[in-house]
Amino acid sequence: MSLTADPAARPAGASHVLSAVLQALADEAPADELGDLLAAAERADAPAAARADARRIRALLEHRALREREAQVLYETARDLTSLRDVDAVLTAIVDRSRRLLACDSTYIALVDADTGDAVMRVTSGTRTAGIRSVRQPAGFGVGGHVIATGRPVATANYHTDPRLRRDPHVASAVADDGIASIAGVPIKSGREVIGALFAANRRERTFEQAEIAVLTSLAAHAAIVLENARLFERVQQSSAQLREANGRLRAQREALERASRAHEQLMPMALTRVGLPEFVSTLARILHGTVALVASSGQVLAVGSTPGGPAPEELLADRRGVARSAPVRAGSENFGRLVFARSAATPAPDTDARTLERAAQTAALLLLMQRRTSIVELELRAELVADLLADSPPDPAVLRRRAERLGVTVLDRPHTVIALTAPDVPRRTLLDAATEFAAEAGGIAGEHAAQAVLLLPGTDPGQAARNAAARLRATTGCAVTAGGAGPGASVGETRRLHRLATRCQRLLAALGRAGAGAGIGELGVIGSVLEDAAPEHVHGLLEHTLGPLLRYDREHRAQLVETLHHFFARGQHAQSTAADLGVHVNTVYQRLDRIDQVLDHARWRMPQGALDMQMALQFHRSMQPQLLDAQAAR
Repeated sequence: MSLTADPAARPAGASHVLSAVLQALADEAPADELGDLLAAAERADAPAAARADARRIRALLEHRALREREAQVLYETARDLTSLRDVDAVLTAIVDRSRRLLACDSTYIALVDADTGDAVMRVTSGTRTAGIRSVRQPAGFGVGGHVIATGRPVATANYHTDPRLRRDPHVASAVADDGIASIAGVPIKSGREVIGALFAANRRERTFEQAEIAVLTSLAAHAAIVLENARLFERVQQSSAQLREANGRLRAQREALERASRAHEQLMPMALTRVGLPEFVSTLARILHGTVALVASSGQVLAVGSTPGGPAPEELLADRRGVARSAPVRAGSENFGRLVFARSAATPAPDTDARTLERAAQTAALLLLMQRRTSIVELELRAELVADLLADSPPDPAVLRRRAERLGVTVLDRPHTVIALTAPDVPRRTLLDAATEFAAEAGGIAGEHAAQAVLLLPGTDPGQAARNAAARLRATTGCAVTAGGAGPGASVGETRRLHRLATRCQRLLAALGRAGAGAGIGELGVIGSVLEDAAPEHVHGLLEHTLGPLLRYDREHRAQLVETLHHFFARGQHAQSTAADLGVHVNTVYQRLDRIDQVLDHARWRMPQGALDMQMALQFHRSMQPQLLDAQAAR
């Protein structure tokens, strides 16, 4: 090195100063002392290369000392991870060591609020004001928000003027109150997730070097381990508490099961053999030595059983003494009702009977489910019967009747009506279920044909049956249901024909603008007989072409031209009879007929073809007014 050059080649003063520099380097003297010696060497005209070598050696020594301090801090922090259990104590130790190591004014750790994403201050070191210790930094604002949003370190020599930062006014005020100028922040990560940030701050402008950022990053990794260990420890504690609670419940359950095992052995075979509800309740009453009642959720008493000395069923259900025990009869989330039990006043029921009653309630739910399943299968078979009856290929009547007999269906052997149903706003399954329930109550059956619900109901009045079905199913489904009826019939062949008429009636009701109503095919008059199908636009087009001018004239002049036409054709185009029906003079009728010619601008409606068109339009018009149709049906 230059410092070992021949002393004879240098002035004595320079040699003496260089020797002092070498001694200072060996003693690792403070930077100020070494600086003074180097200045003296320069004044003594010591070689520039020697002075530069001295400075480089001093820098290497300082760098080594810094690395030793960093290693010592990281070692102490790592030791804390195993010796300190308190999270805040370890985090506080980290920020204290960070401040000493980087020789900065303050350090602090902020953690991410999982609900808001804000960076919330957790621990600080070297702060002066309460405001900075309670900072909540919104995501995307300031140094902390930027670090958390990007997951990368950020450093600024002047927080208040740095154009890269978005500053929240409240946070900026707290930073200013604490006198902070420069800030460096690094992310604290758990895996790839940023859970917080570690900061170093100065109250004067300072450019943080990359080596300092690396030190902060290493300490932030230790903080992440602390937080992750705390999270895992909390989870272990929660799991342990849950396990203890579960073990307690298991012990209690085991004891209850042991007490109820004898009753269980007697009750389960009853479910397997599908005993009736009366037998089940009577057996339970004998096991519990008292009175037992199975009560549906509607309040209906399904079965009652009692042993000698037990309270009367009426007394049990009233429970005026408040001694009856009750257990809900449930299957999943569905409530079937409850089992009620009581003994006589002289022999109150022990606590162990409560578990037996609960077990019995499960058996009761199973019995009720099996009863329902049997009922559902029977309803499905009845629906298949309707589908086969109305299938495109005619069924064998003898085979169909044998199936009906096995299912207990008698509606085919007596006068019945057929109702075709449609409800565009109701799912098919929902409509069919509602129709099935309605049919069962009425003594009929329900099914589907061509994706349309069909009812077969006993009775001879298809119009009334259709109106009843439309009203009931609207109440059940909450949507409008259109019902077309036809009947009566009493044979397989008649039922198939009536179904076609009922379907026609239902379609015509929709075309006439009477969706949601119910009517019989006979109530639609001639249009029900001659029209196989009609669309709403066709009906309205016919009305506009034939009756439109007359309807508008009646509205504008409060006339009765359309009503006069109704009666005129109803009376075989006899003016005198029409006048009698309307309660006017016959000349008034003639005047109205002439007025009709004028409004229509022709008299073709009086001719055979025109008269047929007019009568068809009048029938449509009358059918589109339910009040007129109801009055006609009443007559």
